[in-house]
Amino acid sequence: MGLLTRQQAADLMDVPVSWVDAFLQFGSLERYEGPNGETLVDADEILLKRFAATRHEEVSLAHVRSMLKKLGVGHPASSG
Repeated sequence: MGLLTRQQAADLMDVPVSWVDAFLQFGSLERYEGPNGETLVDADEILLKRFAATRHEEVSLAHVRSMLKKLGVGHPASSG
């Protein structure tokens, strides 16, 4: 993905810029210097360390039932 500004890194991680600064200060992320002297962060490092925000998608009830059926669980107890 390449190098990101601190703001772009914060957007990718879904955190405030101050958190990115803390990651940089404590050495959790490596700091790179851009051509204008600005601090840059490697997007691949963020993804590799799983610092990027994950977007969860809603799962339909039909999908859950299908997965349970494949696993052989979730069968209703027979009454009688």
